[in-house]
Amino acid sequence: EVLAIVGGRNTRYQGFNRALDAVRPIGSLVKPAVYLAALEEGYTLASLLQDEAITVALPNGDEWSPNNFDRVSHGPVPLHRSLALSYNQSTARLGMDIGVDKVIDMLQRLGLAREVRAFPSLLLGATSLSPLEVAQLYQTIAGNGFQVPMRAIRMVTDSSNEELSRYSFEILQTVDPASIHLIQYALQEVAREGTARSVYQKLPQGLNVA
Repeated sequence: EVLAIVGGRNTRYQGFNRALDAVRPIGSLVKPAVYLAALEEGYTLASLLQDEAITVALPNGDEWSPNNFDRVSHGPVPLHRSLALSYNQSTARLGMDIGVDKVIDMLQRLGLAREVRAFPSLLLGATSLSPLEVAQLYQTIAGNGFQVPMRAIRMVTDSSNEELSRYSFEILQTVDPASIHLIQYALQEVAREGTARSVYQKLPQGLNVA
């Protein structure tokens, strides 16, 4: 359940709510969906990926050639390490191998309701979502593959506290729990040794963060 939403710095402002309405490209936040789809297709955390340059021809004649953040290719890299260090080239190769449609299907099973187009750049987060929509995706990952729609209202009552309507609690398993377990494990490596390791400058070392 949604416990709190902060829509901006001025909490008394009743206008534009950034948590609900600010739609921005989500970037590498999409990558767990790519790797989850790959795990369902038979990849393992130890599968070797090739982190090398990739060029994809687009229908309009353009080419898509993503680079890593450090502009370096890292060669053969285990799948779990590619995720932990957020390598773009190996992620793009992985996504193209399993198919962009499989990634979109995974995003929908994680709870995405917005329509997204099947461009290769989707594999690296070139689709725009709100913070609440991203929270919905990660809610399903944290919830062991059970998709629970985000809700902020439990029920509506009258002035006498008599129930007028109730928003029922819906839950549906949409992702294989074995694959979810593996991605949860891999996402802890992101925090321990990967791109999110600075989180432990603020949090206790004994806390497992994914």
